[in-house]
Amino acid sequence: MNPSALHLLRILQALSQARIRQTCAQLSESVNAGSSGAATDLPRRIADREREAMRLLASMDGAQRSEVKLARALFLRLLLESAAQRLQDWSDQDPLDRMPPSRLFEWISHDHEQLELAQLEAQMTPEEAARYVSAMHAD
Repeated sequence: MNPSALHLLRILQALSQARIRQTCAQLSESVNAGSSGAATDLPRRIADREREAMRLLASMDGAQRSEVKLARALFLRLLLESAAQRLQDWSDQDPLDRMPPSRLFEWISHDHEQLELAQLEAQMTPEEAARYVSAMHAD
């Protein structure tokens, strides 16, 4: 994988983390009825990473974009496979005001990972989907 593609994968992960943190802050804020100072920088960080990702994508050819899409999808699949371990005895019935921040983060991460993976899979061409399925079964 070329350096631009690797850099884009890092940017996509940073973007995902910023979005997850923003959702956590919004949920925590709604429970605590307060404002988090650290969360105020998140929209700018998200916008910066989105611009950087778009710039890098525009500089890549179709094969490179496809390689990034498949690598990201496989990474998300790995994260989702660890969900049982990460979430353990979590229940969506747990009240937010008593949920530890780390558990809230894992819960939101899991939801974001599922959504992003579904979006990537829906965007795959038949050739990409075949490579993706082949790579999943290579393990």
